[in-house]
Amino acid sequence: MSIQTPKNHQECAVCCQPFFNHHTAIHFTLLPSGGVQGEIVSTEKVQGYQGVMQGGTITTLHDTAMTHCLFSRDVCAMTAQLDVRFIKPIPLNTLIQVQAHCVKNKRRVYLLQSSIYVDGQCYSRADAKFIQQINDA
Repeated sequence: MSIQTPKNHQECAVCCQPFFNHHTAIHFTLLPSGGVQGEIVSTEKVQGYQGVMQGGTITTLHDTAMTHCLFSRDVCAMTAQLDVRFIKPIPLNTLIQVQAHCVKNKRRVYLLQSSIYVDGQCYSRADAKFIQQINDA
């Protein structure tokens, strides 16, 4: 099942356009656990050091996955805090899988976690706090 992008997010430069490569935008599907999963092959467009993804784009991938996890719950929220753990350099031109899950929510605050995998191994993890927008659209 695909995740619906809210109207106020349909022009996002990361989610709605080819950001991680030159050809495809990332799409997320709902997992049985209630989280989301997306896959993308990143190219030189997001290269940092030779042959690997730049750290800011890795952080962006985590943020994107967690945002779509909230969209799957019909929640529009903005990132308030994001902590990323870089475990291994993420190679370019390789299928990358990202998963995000909502760990906890109270009132308008959501705590989420995200992991990036290459060939089944975790290359990066992130924890974030999101604050729901008052004018949820």
